[in-house]
Amino acid sequence: MKRARKAIASSSEDRREAVRQELEAVAASQLTDVVTWEADEDGHITDLQITPSSKLSQRAKRGIKKIKITPTKYGREIEIEMHDKLSALRILARAEGLLEAGDDADRRPTISGITLRGPAVEPVKADDGAISEAAAAPQGEKAGDG
Repeated sequence: MKRARKAIASSSEDRREAVRQELEAVAASQLTDVVTWEADEDGHITDLQITPSSKLSQRAKRGIKKIKITPTKYGREIEIEMHDKLSALRILARAEGLLEAGDDADRRPTISGITLRGPAVEPVKADDGAISEAAAAPQGEKAGDG
């Protein structure tokens, strides 16, 4: 996605348009472009079909990040991962001026001014008269309160 950000800010109009189209395809792609399934009344999947690559739309092909097939003793395990739609939408929105350059996770407020205090350590006499250190709850709090 870093390359997409740089390309969309590029001065080459052809390159900008190509990147924009790619990002729009990723943002619009859906898992159901690639996989369909049926479920019974209880919601259990009864039939799952993967669309052959020859029948996938260009949008669906662009949206696929990874297909992994792992043989198991029960058959093949198939994992399909799609590209991150929110990242693509965020880049497009920023390019269209819908978001300020810093309007994302980097600009979220942080918590500051927190002082952490450990428990107070006080000497404790054991039944045999020996003195050891034990942690006590900070004043105003009960031991066991989080």
